[in-house]
Amino acid sequence: MVKNFLLVEKMSLRYGTQDIINEVSFSIPQGKIVGLLGPNGAGKSSIIKVLAGLVYPKSGTMIFQNKERSTFSELKNHCGYLINSPAYYPYLSARQNLNIISKLSKNEDSIDVLLKKVGLDYTGNKKVSQFSSGMKQRLAIAQALLGNPELLILDEPFNGLDPNGFMDLKRLLNELNDEGVTIFISSHLLDELEQFADLFILLNKGSIEFQISKEELLRSKKKVTFTFDKEIDPDAQTFIKEHHGEFEGIKKVTLRLNPDQIAEVVNRLVHFNSIPVNVETNTILQEKYFEIVK
Repeated sequence: MVKNFLLVEKMSLRYGTQDIINEVSFSIPQGKIVGLLGPNGAGKSSIIKVLAGLVYPKSGTMIFQNKERSTFSELKNHCGYLINSPAYYPYLSARQNLNIISKLSKNEDSIDVLLKKVGLDYTGNKKVSQFSSGMKQRLAIAQALLGNPELLILDEPFNGLDPNGFMDLKRLLNELNDEGVTIFISSHLLDELEQFADLFILLNKGSIEFQISKEELLRSKKKVTFTFDKEIDPDAQTFIKEHHGEFEGIKKVTLRLNPDQIAEVVNRLVHFNSIPVNVETNTILQEKYFEIVK
């Protein structure tokens, strides 16, 4: 049975007269990767800052490891954070930068072990100013791992990464999760986060719009849009109507299908001499996301 590692209830945050977070409640199961999604300005970074103890909420309670905590700042002793882009001494190496941070935070972790864990052990005396964006993000993860935290809280770690950098960081986070680290990660990049998170929280204008687990997402029906290069055959139209399809003109139709139905429907359309030239699928999470960013 998966336990709730962290439970947040009715977190609210206000700057002056502006409400930023509106009674948000969510849980982070132990050993899982939880994705906090939403467009820019949804309040994702504000939630991260509350959890990091950088800002104080108007209201909200927190239960961590089955114990109610008096303030969110109590998480600091159990968590590693990546908030915005950490600044490093550009003319020092990764090892030298981590040594300085380790001494300031009074951590006694082996820097060499951390560098190997994040895949930077080969960099030697290379200056951080010569690092790629992906390498700098790996260094930021190494910094967050100082103190061997049980929970990693990462704010938009994929920003500025090219596809290779994204895949490298995704691989690293999966490896850390396999080792038992719980991860809470915010992003506005839905497609990227959907690939590897276990639970999704969709935020909009400071409120939770939608929540779904990876298992529920995989089982749920997809919105599938078929586009044809000519008018749909009458027999194919009848077949589509039987499946409650929605016609968008004479060359386009949308159906809601279980994942295992999609290939079967394509085969039937081909049988009716209506061959799709394009098949676009959207999960229910993608639909909800696109609704709020219109």
